[in-house]
Amino acid sequence: MTIPVAQLKPGNKVKGVTIAELGNRNRPLDMIVYRKDGKDYILMANSSRGVMKMSADKLDSYKPITAQTEVTGVHYDTIEGLKGVQQLDKYDDSNAIILAGEGGSLDLRTIALP
Repeated sequence: MTIPVAQLKPGNKVKGVTIAELGNRNRPLDMIVYRKDGKDYILMANSSRGVMKMSADKLDSYKPITAQTEVTGVHYDTIEGLKGVQQLDKYDDSNAIILAGEGGSLDLRTIALP
């Protein structure tokens, strides 16, 4: 979703535009922005599709999604090795720290940024 940040003022009504469809019944849990190899990325943990990595380049070039659709818009890659991630944060320029687990037990660990 893109939001016209310049229009965010007290009392203003602002309308965002959807630019990525990331799956039915999928709820974002946490996300970070990071730079790797000179490019910006978004890493997002969510409720039903694992951890997604999206390029943050040219987000303003995507057309609004206005009709019901399957997955479309901003492309993402699912990071297969990361399951059950509930929270994540940038640890340093090369690593993230995650809280992850399945079946009631959670582990805190660092991972290399993909």
